[in-house]
Amino acid sequence: MSDAPPTLTVADLFAAKEAAQARRRAEEAAALEARQAELKAFTEKLMTYQITAEDKERALLKIRRAFEIGEKEVMLVRFPSEVCEDQGRRINNRLDGWQETLPGVLKHVHEWWERELAPGGFTFGARVLDYPGGMPGDIGLFIGWPEHLG
Repeated sequence: MSDAPPTLTVADLFAAKEAAQARRRAEEAAALEARQAELKAFTEKLMTYQITAEDKERALLKIRRAFEIGEKEVMLVRFPSEVCEDQGRRINNRLDGWQETLPGVLKHVHEWWERELAPGGFTFGARVLDYPGGMPGDIGLFIGWPEHLG
């Protein structure tokens, strides 16, 4: 058995640091790949999903419950801005025609509001809910109503 102290070199430190950085880069790349796969699957579902009578009933129940507790709006759906054709730019900047940037079933939600809820006095809106990295993140679609009639 040797009494020599363990050796440590600057090269060892740099090698350990590089290995840790490589692990972090690999983890970040895997997380990004998983996020992209999830977004692709979500987008495909948005493009093919059809609103059902049950979906409408759930939405109406959500609206009634929110109204009963004194809310002035309810968020019907939350989705990543990346699914919009302009990545949420029109919604974020409140530009005319933002509804046209909604894909698939999200556009159908707007059409449902136009056809069935707007005549009853309900409003429809969208807004960016968060800004990860300073860019628009998730977007919410909201149904609203006035505080008082008249």
